[in-house]
Amino acid sequence: MNASRLLRLIALLLASCVHLQAADASPAAPADKLRESMLLPGVTLSEGISEITGVAVSPLLGVSAMGALTYYRTEEHLRHRLPWYCHPWVWGTGLSLIAICFLKDFLGTAAPPLVKKPLDFAELFENKLSAIVTSVGFVPLVALAMAQVDKWQPQAVTTLADSGLAVVPVAGMIDLGVHTPWVTIPVSLVAFAVVWMSSHAINVLIAISPFGIVDAGLKLAKLGLMALVAISTMIHPYAGAFVSLVIILIAALLAGWAFRLTLFGMLMGSDFLRNKRAVEADLDAGVRGFLARRTEGVPVRTLVRLKTDAVGSPALTYKPWLLLPERRIPVAEADMVVCKGLVHPTLASRAGKDGPLAHRLILLPRYRRLEETIAARFGCQDVTDGTLLRGLKAMRQWLVDMLSTGRSLVEAR
Repeated sequence: MNASRLLRLIALLLASCVHLQAADASPAAPADKLRESMLLPGVTLSEGISEITGVAVSPLLGVSAMGALTYYRTEEHLRHRLPWYCHPWVWGTGLSLIAICFLKDFLGTAAPPLVKKPLDFAELFENKLSAIVTSVGFVPLVALAMAQVDKWQPQAVTTLADSGLAVVPVAGMIDLGVHTPWVTIPVSLVAFAVVWMSSHAINVLIAISPFGIVDAGLKLAKLGLMALVAISTMIHPYAGAFVSLVIILIAALLAGWAFRLTLFGMLMGSDFLRNKRAVEADLDAGVRGFLARRTEGVPVRTLVRLKTDAVGSPALTYKPWLLLPERRIPVAEADMVVCKGLVHPTLASRAGKDGPLAHRLILLPRYRRLEETIAARFGCQDVTDGTLLRGLKAMRQWLVDMLSTGRSLVEAR
């Protein structure tokens, strides 16, 4: 067999690995892209991994950009067969919301935090809603397309048979059971979830950060992740898949931290936006908050509940991952101090009457104006103002003193 015949047979073998994509169940692609995906095995699988990773970083931006790109790449007479997110009213609305968020971030740098932060918390819930819609309506479509990769096309098998080779039914041999929707859909959803949680944690940091320059840096970090996935995929689908798998692995390692920070942002933002107020009767079920530092081996920002046990002593209880059996952390009530805050109260500990305060528990904003009641119920030794609140009160007092002195000087003259 000469070299030219061998190369021709190898090309026919590579061409036999195709991408089978259902028109109603997966994103449509142009004919030239389908032809390119037939050249190498696993191209569609690699592109699917990159799409899921990139969209998980920013669901609204990712789905809207992909929908617009697919719409304009598809021939006009085939656009009615495109998936839901490729229709102009869907990606147009998404890109409009992205533009509004960009203006909020661009103009918000000059606005005071009390004006911009409510919008940042609102963006948290927009990101959650976009993730839910994407995980239900987008990720399964990509997973269905990934489930059809590396299957032999009947026409390719016929071509090999016509070339004089003895063809065996190898389609069943190379499909080892992993290319099925029952595998690709759950795996894709898990990969999407871990990447989205880590990315959403960045949104939470933006919402709670009081510094505009930090907000801008975190936003650029998210855009940089999306650009890294997109550029590596443009270089080669395998490169995009490799970068995406590295991001998924890092996100999986950070899953616990990201989950706690996501829950922290959701509950704190919900109370803040709704201006929720607890009443004294709500304290019977315990006071909810988040650990401000690692305590008894329990990670920071774990959701806990301060309540009294059977003998009347205060204790912190929590459920790992919100599902596992409840555990208990003892509390020394003689050292507890309740600190009033501008946004939320804090439970701190102090060694001695004049010792420094060490924050232990960040209470939800709903418990503002109940600091004295909480201190009396759980045996706290004192109620004091937090650092930020003391600074604002000192500034207000300074302004009052200065204005009062000015009036006195005018009257004296």
